[in-house]
Amino acid sequence: MKLPISEVFYSIQGEGSTMGIPSVFMRLGGCNLMCGGMGTQFDKELHNRATWRCDTIEVWMKSKRKNFEDILSDENIEHLKNRSHLIITGGEPLLHQAEIIQYLNWFYETYCFLPYVEIETNGTISPFHELNGLVAQYNCSPKLSNSGNAKNIFFNQNAIRAFDRKKTIFKFVVSGLNDWDEIKELYLPLIRRDSVWIMPAGENQTLLNQNKQLVADLCKDNYLKYTTRLHIEIWNQKTGV
Repeated sequence: MKLPISEVFYSIQGEGSTMGIPSVFMRLGGCNLMCGGMGTQFDKELHNRATWRCDTIEVWMKSKRKNFEDILSDENIEHLKNRSHLIITGGEPLLHQAEIIQYLNWFYETYCFLPYVEIETNGTISPFHELNGLVAQYNCSPKLSNSGNAKNIFFNQNAIRAFDRKKTIFKFVVSGLNDWDEIKELYLPLIRRDSVWIMPAGENQTLLNQNKQLVADLCKDNYLKYTTRLHIEIWNQKTGV
């Protein structure tokens, strides 16, 4: 009855189809990828031809296992009662999906309601059928070569196919036109085009601004949905806001 918690905070969803909605974020520890390339966790530099870096590494690499009743404060429960979303993120939360299922069932039994639950995942792990019944939305962000991970690590077509089509959006981080070519080659044969969102790479306002126009033009030319990173635009910070 525990989960590895890195941080919990109340903010607004910054990306994708639910951008702008007040949300309680529950960040779990651990990930099966290292975006920015192996070694970036030590020197914060880009490796293995990565063009962007996961900006929550320093957070999800540290976690503490907490009892279910100690994870969310009374204030956070009140936010959820007022229809804020619960966003379970990481790292890669599906590393802990058995515990997530236990937690959500415990939550319902304890508080007599279940909030709108979003899970943010990199799409390398197939979700359990039982989890699909508890989650309202998967925000799946499949990785590309620009992440600095090897293809045999970041691309799992069986997992991509396993996500509930009605509950899943696919959000891709783009920093160049070559990234779009890779999306078309690897992922578009597996997913619905109308479930695709394209997001400019950028862990701060300066980097985000460098890629925004390129991605906006890409979306216009290919009839794709554009998402910014609202939390970066507002606070110039990825986590805890």
